[in-house]
Amino acid sequence: MTDSILRIGESALKTTDEKVKSLVNKMVNAETPGFKGSDVMVRSFPLELESAEKKIQAEEPRVESNFYNQIKGSLVRTGGTTDFALGSDGFFVISCPWGEGYTRDGRFSIDSEGKLISTAGHFPLLGQNGPIIVPPGSEIEVSQTGEIKVGGTLVDRIRVVNFESLKELESINGSIFKNAGGQLTPLEIDSPRIIQGYIEASNVNVVDQMMDLIIINRLYNMDAKIISTRDGNLSRALEMGKTQ
Repeated sequence: MTDSILRIGESALKTTDEKVKSLVNKMVNAETPGFKGSDVMVRSFPLELESAEKKIQAEEPRVESNFYNQIKGSLVRTGGTTDFALGSDGFFVISCPWGEGYTRDGRFSIDSEGKLISTAGHFPLLGQNGPIIVPPGSEIEVSQTGEIKVGGTLVDRIRVVNFESLKELESINGSIFKNAGGQLTPLEIDSPRIIQGYIEASNVNVVDQMMDLIIINRLYNMDAKIISTRDGNLSRALEMGKTQ
């Protein structure tokens, strides 16, 4: 018969591995504009261990969800005419293979066809009239409300949308999100605050992640010690049973 405490302990070590992967991913993307850090939500190992020790029905610790922190990052000046930052809530809308994508990564460029495309994924930026197209090689001017002008002539206006529940958005890479299953209704923001020549930095603080990594490492060692002790006690009990 499988010992419940060993089974729970093994699952706890696996969930700790998932936490470490999440922390490493955040540190790797700390310099990615518009990146939103995520936290792994798991059942508590100590609580399940206590239940098992008291012979109460206990569940194995497991990853229950990933929570994305949608707190805004700081604004960084680049001076690029196709770099945009959102000083308000909401997301830029980009055309992706699955449909609309939503991002606060405001790094764009003009391709050979004159489309404004995202640096990450090369997805067209959407305006009120669909993909935004300007004459290739032209200098664009963007107002705070998202109006795009070339030589003083209005071309289109950048779409900015928001959602009532951001936690329902599904992450593609931490900076691009999608409306999984179409359950959410995009709310058009008529008066956004778009800042040309700036981008939004990641909301990840590397120092905080390093501190969390140290804490998780200590918890991992503690869990491993509990499992090792339990395994040793069971082995001694089995040996004593054989000698009787």
